[in-house]
This record gives sequence, C-alpha cells and structure tokens, in this order.
Amino acid sequence: MGEIGLMNMRPPGSTWRDVKEIAVMAEELGYSSLSAGEAWGEDAFTSLAQLAAITTRIRIGTSIVPVFARSPANIAMTALNMDLMSEGRFFLGLGSSGALVIEDLHGEKFEKPVTRMREYIDIIRKAMRGERMDHEGEFFQTKRFRLRFKPYRPDLPIYIASLGPPSLRMTGELADGWLPIYFAPSRKDAAVLPLKEGAEASGRSLDDIAISPQVSVYVTDDVQAARDRERPHIAFYIGGMGVFYHRYFHRIGFGEEADQVREAYLGRDREGAAKLVTDEMVDATAILGNPDQCREQMEAFFDVGVSEIRLVLNEPDKDAYVKTIQALAPNG
Repeated sequence: MGEIGLMNMRPPGSTWRDVKEIAVMAEELGYSSLSAGEAWGEDAFTSLAQLAAITTRIRIGTSIVPVFARSPANIAMTALNMDLMSEGRFFLGLGSSGALVIEDLHGEKFEKPVTRMREYIDIIRKAMRGERMDHEGEFFQTKRFRLRFKPYRPDLPIYIASLGPPSLRMTGELADGWLPIYFAPSRKDAAVLPLKEGAEASGRSLDDIAISPQVSVYVTDDVQAARDRERPHIAFYIGGMGVFYHRYFHRIGFGEEADQVREAYLGRDREGAAKLVTDEMVDATAILGNPDQCREQMEAFFDVGVSEIRLVLNEPDKDAYVKTIQALAPNG
C-alpha cells in the first residue's frame, strides 16, 4: 500500500491543543503527512509550524496556499524557513484558488493564473538554490536579493493543485507533484491526460510526478448515510466554487449530472443540489465502508499510480475523528 496522509486536522469544536494531540497520534500511527489548506480561515503556514514543532518524522505541507495572496519572495522565505525548522520535512502546495476568493477577499485581480504560477515557481526555485531572485516577467520584476539564510535543501518539493488542462500541463512540465481533488481512479485517464502531455513536453513522464489527491473518507457500516454526508461537499464545489470543478466533472464523465447540480446550486437550492449528486459520483471519488472496505478502496488509488492519499475526515467531533484515524492507521 502507498502512503496515507491526513488533511485539515481540525474537527468541529476542537481546540489547537486537540489538533496537536491528533498530530502526535498521527505520527505514532504511521501516517505519512499532515497538510493544511488556506481559504478564508486560519492561515496554513503558522498552523503547520505548530505541528512541525511537536513532531519529528511526519511530513508537513500546504494544500494549498493561493499564490495571489503573497509575493513569490514571501512564499519562498516562509516555505524554506518551514523546511529548515522541520529539518527537511516540508512540502509546498500551491494553487491559484479562484476569482471569488482572490478578488473579493484579497483584493487582487484574478488574471492569467497559469502565467502567474510559472513566475512564482521560477522565483521560489531560485531562492531554494541560494541564487539571487532575479526575474523579469509579466507580473513580477525582481532583482538583487537572495535569502539571508541557507535553505535546508535546494529541492524542496513543489506540488500544484490544478484542474484545468492548461494548469495541468504546466504542472506536468514544472512541478514535483500534483494535488488533485475528486480524483476518480476508475476515470484516471481523462483526468491526467493534460498532466501527461506537460510532463512529456519537458522530457519527463507521469512517474516523475507524485500524485497526492485529497479524498473524503467515511468509516462506517452505513454506506448510504455516508454518501448522503458527502453529497453536499461535492455540490458545494461544483456549484459554489467557480467553474473549474464543474468543468472537471465534465471531463471525467459526469457532465450531465454536474450541469444539474450547478443549476440547482446557483438557483439557491442547496439541498436540491446535494440530492442531485449521484451515488456513482460519490463512490468514484470518496472512500466509504468498514475499515477493510476502505483499505481495499485505497488500493484502487495506488493501483493507478497515486503515491499518497491525503484523507479528509468530515467527522462531527474530535472523538469521531480519532476513532477513524485509528481504524485506518497505516501501522495498524
């Protein structure tokens, strides 16, 4: 079996003391990584710094931070300092987010996200190598400065969360890893084709790119109830998070269903939108069942080339969260 990580270890009602206890437990149970995302809540870097300080082996990473929210130099300084403090355990997950978050929250114009991401990667990689961060691009013109500390390593891995074909091709060309969401093992070929094209254009192959999807998991004997819990999450992404997820579900063969979900969601019928998410959509992208069934479904991801699954636990409280990570413990 491949590696199993955890994403967003903050169950409802939990405190940061609870989160730190979960992080230590996850390391003891053999989980491979702890990752945190960033949208309009707590920032990812300071959250992960807390977890890096109390662990020694488990990898720590962002999944993701939006590049529009910080300058390339700021991201480079923060990521490389995180890697230094964690003694080489940090990975940097980047994404573009979308117009809603970038323009209405950060006050930045959401334009040319692929071009902008290329410029970020160029500047960050120069910082990793201890070089001057000189760059003459469409969005950034930087010169003169190099970081005043030596990075822990010159090849800190950069992962990109990409969905659209142009972004996927860029990921295949430049990134160390890909952070997909709603990855469906049974529909992998349609999802990864642009990624493969980008890799081959740069003289690489898919084997050179770590594929690390975030996957919702429900350990339960009541699979139908678990499907009902997952439907609103899928409906939210298809209907409420811009066009990228809607188009993605089209590409993996759920076009008609995605159209119906999005129409209902945009019509403010959130409950109706969730009900339109089919069992097949849930089963293709989530992990549901008793512990043995969940492990078998994880193997389906690894069988198609996934290197690590980062589990998302939509549990109601800390006790339920802990019970789930114990049930699926890699060391169990």
